[in-house]
Amino acid sequence: MTAELVFTNARIVLEDEIISGSVQIRDGKISDVSEGSVHTGEDFAGDYLIPGLVELHTDHLETHYSPRPGVRWNPTAAIQAHDAQIASSGITTVFDCLRMGADEDGGFERGEMRDMADAIQAAEREGRLRSEHLIHLRCEVSANNVLEHFSDFETDPYVRLVSLMDHAPGQRQFQTMDQYTLYYQKKRGLSDAAFAEFVARRQEESARNSTPHRDVISKVCAERNITVASHDDATLAHVDEAIENGVRLAEFPTSFDAAKARMKRA
Repeated sequence: MTAELVFTNARIVLEDEIISGSVQIRDGKISDVSEGSVHTGEDFAGDYLIPGLVELHTDHLETHYSPRPGVRWNPTAAIQAHDAQIASSGITTVFDCLRMGADEDGGFERGEMRDMADAIQAAEREGRLRSEHLIHLRCEVSANNVLEHFSDFETDPYVRLVSLMDHAPGQRQFQTMDQYTLYYQKKRGLSDAAFAEFVARRQEESARNSTPHRDVISKVCAERNITVASHDDATLAHVDEAIENGVRLAEFPTSFDAAKARMKRA
């Protein structure tokens, strides 16, 4: 028996225009899009009808799992709440960000993100999710333990996107110490001496770890055909580095020069 659903009197967002009309769905697939209203079906009363949105980068799941520092919520409950909000926002495919690499600013211990991914996949198998959930690994390449965390996902087929990040002072998002001081010293309530020690330690970790960790993660992703994203590119050198790493996506470039250069070399 054919299952049919009709949405009418809607402002339908197409690829290159918006029309007032109706959409017919047959057996779960769009069978017709036409201008004008019909007398049957669900009346949208002029509301917009859009394709499902795809969310590539969201830390939203983390805030459900860890609503404040040191607090951990049940992973299954966190996923269900996250999925409900994602679906109600019109997002039909979401790349859930899972953080790889912990530092003294926080983060998660090894195994926590693996447990979260397992809970997502269990929820999918049991038919409890409204949206399609894939995995985006946010790799803090300056962190000492990022490769350990990353190794928990080396054979996971749900991993479709990996981003290479370095949030050390003087890098990318934090090119100036004013930005870094505001975000870290004041937020953490550090004295000037403690903050100076913190900055020196993070810079040393970045100098020691970032390049080799980028190289290892990029190589694994190339072998598995996983899309790699750069993060917060600020300079032409960052763009060159990204291209050498086989990066196909530039997330949040922080300067016009970097954005323009990446577009030219896409």
